[in-house]
Amino acid sequence: MTYDRNGRRRLGAVLGDLVVDLPDLVGHPVFPSTMERLVASNGGTVLDAARAALAREDAALFAVERPRLLAPVLPTALRSADPEPAERPVLGPDDLVPWPPHAGWLELRPRIAAVLRRPVEGALPREEVPGWVFGYTLLGDLLVHPRSGRPEPTPRGSPIVLGPAVVTPEEVDPQTSYVTVRVDGREWAKGNLNGTARTLLAQVALASREERLAAGEAFASGPFELNRFGERLWPGAEVEIEAEGIGALRFRLGRS
Repeated sequence: MTYDRNGRRRLGAVLGDLVVDLPDLVGHPVFPSTMERLVASNGGTVLDAARAALAREDAALFAVERPRLLAPVLPTALRSADPEPAERPVLGPDDLVPWPPHAGWLELRPRIAAVLRRPVEGALPREEVPGWVFGYTLLGDLLVHPRSGRPEPTPRGSPIVLGPAVVTPEEVDPQTSYVTVRVDGREWAKGNLNGTARTLLAQVALASREERLAAGEAFASGPFELNRFGERLWPGAEVEIEAEGIGALRFRLGRS
C-alpha cells in the first residue's frame, strides 16, 4: 500500500488489520521507500526481504496510526481497450473525487489492473506474461458524459481511482476472484474475473509485439460495462469496488 507521510508518498504493507511502514520495518538503508521504487527494483530478493520482515514477531510495532491511504502506485503508463488516450488525474482510496465541471453524468467502468515489474523488449508469449506481473490492483474508471449530449463518453478531465493495494501474484489469482460493485450501498453488479484475467494477459502480449514496455506500466480490463444496464453516477454518489483477495476500493463523488 502507499500512505501519506508528512506530505510524501510512503511504502506500507498490510499486516492483518494494520498498515505497517515497510522501509522502517525492513530497516535497510537502500530498501525502496515508495511503491514506484519497489516495482522498479523488479521484486525478487527485495520482496523476499519484505516478506521476511513482515513475518517477524515485532512487525506490528511498525504500524502506522490512522494512515491516509493514497493511490498505491502511479503507473508509468496506463493502458486499456479504450481508444481515446488522455491525461487524467489519479486518486486513491476513500478520496473525495471532484465532480468534472462539464459533466452531465459519469459512467463507471470497474477494472482490474496488472502492473508490470520489469521491462519487456520483444514479443512476449501470452503464457509467459504472468512472470512479468508485479501485482494487481483495482481501478475505478470514471468517464464523462458531457452536458452537451455528445453520444460517446470522454476520459478527458475524468479521474481514475486506484487501490486499495497492489497484491502480488503469490497472494491472489484473479482468475478465481469475483468483483462486486456497489453504489450508495446497492449492489450494481457482480462478476467473475476469469475472462478479465485472460484479457489482461492477451493485452500485454499484444502490446509487447508492437513496442517496448516499461516497468511500472499498468494494463486494465473490466468484467462488465455497467452502462449496458443504464446505470449512471450522479454527484455525491458513494462507490465501492470489491474483489476477493485484493480488497475494497471506496470513494465518493463531490457535488457539482
